[in-house]
Amino acid sequence: MRKLIEMISVSALLAASLSTSALAWDNCGHGRHRNANGVCVSNYGRNSGCPYGYHLGWNVHRCVPNR
Repeated sequence: MRKLIEMISVSALLAASLSTSALAWDNCGHGRHRNANGVCVSNYGRNSGCPYGYHLGWNVHRCVPNR
C-alpha cells in the first residue's frame, strides 16, 4: 500500500511539473515570448511573426485575430 501511495505522489508531481504554462520557462511575462534568438519580444506587432490584424495567442502558440 505504501508503494502505491508513493507511485501516485510521484506521478502527481511529475504531471504538475509538466503542465506548467509557457511563462514559467521563457521568463518573458504576459504578452511576450522568446524568439529564436532568445530575445523577449511582444506578441503584438511586427516582431510577433504574425500578419497584420493577428497576434501570437497565449497558450496556443499560433496566430489568432485581434479583437
